[in-house]
Amino acid sequence: MRQKLYRRALAILCVLLVFSQMVQAAASYHNEQQRLLEEELTKEKSKLTLWYTDDKLNAYLVEAAAEFEEQHKVEITLQLVTAVDYIENINTASISDLGGPDLFVTSSELLEKARLAGLAVENDSFTKQELEAFFPQKALDAATCGGKLMAYPFYFETCFLLYNKGYTDAAPKAIDEILAYADNFESGAGTENVESIFKWNVADIFFNFFFIANYVNLGGPTGDNKAEVQLSAEEIIECLKYYQSLNAFFAIDADEVTTDNVLQEFIDGKIVYTIAKTDAIARLDAAIAEGLVYQIPEEEAQEPAEGEEGGEAEPEEGAPEAEVPEEEVPEETPADNGYFYGIAQVPDLTEGLHTKGLSVTNSVAVNAYSRERDLAKAFAKYLTYDKANDLYTMTDKMPVKMGVSYANSEMEILIAQYEDSVEVPKITDLSNYWIEMEIVFANIWRGNDVQEEIDAVNQSVQTQLQTEE
Repeated sequence: MRQKLYRRALAILCVLLVFSQMVQAAASYHNEQQRLLEEELTKEKSKLTLWYTDDKLNAYLVEAAAEFEEQHKVEITLQLVTAVDYIENINTASISDLGGPDLFVTSSELLEKARLAGLAVENDSFTKQELEAFFPQKALDAATCGGKLMAYPFYFETCFLLYNKGYTDAAPKAIDEILAYADNFESGAGTENVESIFKWNVADIFFNFFFIANYVNLGGPTGDNKAEVQLSAEEIIECLKYYQSLNAFFAIDADEVTTDNVLQEFIDGKIVYTIAKTDAIARLDAAIAEGLVYQIPEEEAQEPAEGEEGGEAEPEEGAPEAEVPEEEVPEETPADNGYFYGIAQVPDLTEGLHTKGLSVTNSVAVNAYSRERDLAKAFAKYLTYDKANDLYTMTDKMPVKMGVSYANSEMEILIAQYEDSVEVPKITDLSNYWIEMEIVFANIWRGNDVQEEIDAVNQSVQTQLQTEE
């Protein structure tokens, strides 16, 4: 009997011991989970800082940052900074105790400087097949330095031809056709408001460079090879002489003309043809929406002369109905897309002198000094690819990503113009070329000798290139 009591007491004790251990294990697990939860709550989020210089990107970047923050445990700071000494300021901040941006938006002409300063890492977020499928080669070349893709292509600017559909049915293939139009132009009903047949900002190199762009080589396809700089082709002289001759036809005052004024005159129906930049489309569409576009009056139908009856003659009774041969049935005319302006690529000068537009590509670069490189790369990809469909509607900037749709289908021509453009070079030794060429174009427009002007600037550039070797 006593042995049974001992056994029962021992069994109860064992159960109590096991239960006690279970309670301790449960308490230990609970405490550990609580500790991990507290660590998670108190743990600081990863942080990214983006620098940019264009305030038109504000709304897009703010929305993109908020969306990316929701998807990742990250806090993003957006910093609008001055464009003056942009790369130098990024470098100074990056090597300081405070640290610089994790990623930054930069134009193609500054990308080589950023790479040489050690401020950019390779874009390895896409496969070769994805890059070919999603981005035009022009954009990839613009983001390439030293044979590597060093940034994430974002958006582009280029120049193109605008024409008023109320005055002309189609875009000219060459400026020679514009001259012929001007020769035959007669002011009358519907055209009395026209003051200039062809007008553009002759004081801005961005709108002038297309005259010679087809015959210059600014560093090869990627714009960073000094061995491929060619600025003295014979055709350049011919193109500049042609450019100079246009002053006699259109007499544009280089001291008075501005891009804003030219575009406003186009909206007011005072200009038939102009050279514009991609940001002009948003301004034209805003003018349409606000009802500020000049309405070309329709030509009044002529009244029938006395003794004549208007309209079609009635067939005689019993006469057979006239049959219209099938081949004479007029083709259906293309439907108007509802916009008063037409978009076209820049025209050639003549049948023998060809042109190309100038372009600038802006990209997002990931800073090599960033402590959050992988996260910065993910955000760069989100900005330039995942969310790119919203870029134009929020910023009026044209994304380089292919497949984006636009309300005006003619805007696809801008993509074609971009792909056939000459990109601003990345070679730092050519940075003064644009200032000097702007002066050259101004001097030539005013009548200076073409050969002397172009020889002087070429000698200056070649000296600079040789000095830096």
